Amino acid sequence: MPDWNEIWKNEKYPMWTKNGDLADYWNKGAEKRFQRLLKKKDIAEKQAEEFKLKRTDVVLDIGCGTGRLTLPIAERANFVYAIDISKEMLEIAKREAKKASLKNIEFINGNFETFNTEKIGKVDVSISYNSLGVYDIKNVLEKINDMTKKEVFIFIFASKGEWLDEPIAEIIYGKRINNIPSSAEIIYNLLKEMGIKPDFTVKHNVWKSEYESINSAVEDIMKSYKIESTLKCDIKRLAVQNSAYRAGKYILSRYRNVAEIHWKIKNNLELINI
Repeated sequence: MPDWNEIWKNEKYPMWTKNGDLADYWNKGAEKRFQRLLKKKDIAEKQAEEFKLKRTDVVLDIGCGTGRLTLPIAERANFVYAIDISKEMLEIAKREAKKASLKNIEFINGNFETFNTEKIGKVDVSISYNSLGVYDIKNVLEKINDMTKKEVFIFIFASKGEWLDEPIAEIIYGKRINNIPSSAEIIYNLLKEMGIKPDFTVKHNVWKSEYESINSAVEDIMKSYKIESTLKCDIKRLAVQNSAYRAGKYILSRYRNVAEIHWKIKNNLELINI
C-alpha cells in the first residue's frame, strides 16, 4: 500500500519549494498577480456563490493570496479568517477589502502548517484554493478537518506537474513525471485513510496569455518557472505548438486540471449512529 504522505513529502513538496523560500517567492510580483486575477473577478464571484455560504458562517480561507476569494466570501458570510504566508499579497488583500468597505475579515500573516489554530478556534467552513504548499499534508488535512464544523472545500492541482502544464512538467522532470501521482490523487487517498469519503470533481481550465512574440512567451515561461537554459529549445517548440496569432498578438494557451475535493464534517452523534 502506498505511503501517500511520504510520496507528497518526496515528490510534491519539492515542486513547491524549487523556486526558493515560499514567502519570498509569493511576495515578488504580488501586484502583477493581483492585476492578472482582477480580470477574472467574475469567476471568483461565481465560485464564492457555489459554496452556498450562510450569513451566519465563519469561514477560513487558507492561502488567501490577494483576496481573490476572500472578498466575495466576506460579502456572503459572517466573518472570514484569511491566512497567507506572503505579506505583500496580504497588503493588497487588505487594500482591496478597505476599498470594498469589508470589515468582517481578519488577515493573518503566517504559514498554516505551523499556525496555532487555537487563536481563532473552530470555523464553519474551510476553503483552500491551490495553496497547500506544505510539507506534511496528512497533518494539515487532519488539522483542517478538526477545526471545521460543517464543510471543507479544497481545490488542488490534478495535473502531475502541479501548476505546470503536463508538457512543461515533462520537459523539466522528464518521463518520470508520468509515474508521480497528482496532488489531488494523494489528498483523496489520504482522506479515505482518515475515514472520509469526499466528493471529487475535476475541471479542465485553459489559461490564455498575450505576448508580442513567441520569444517573449518563451522568456516569460523560462523566468516564471526558473527553467534551465538548456531546455529553452524545448520550451520554444511547445510555445509554438500552443500559440495562435491574432490581431498582432501571440495568444499562448496553457492547460491546467484542478480538482475540487469537498466533504462534510461528521459530528460525534452522526458517527455513533452509523
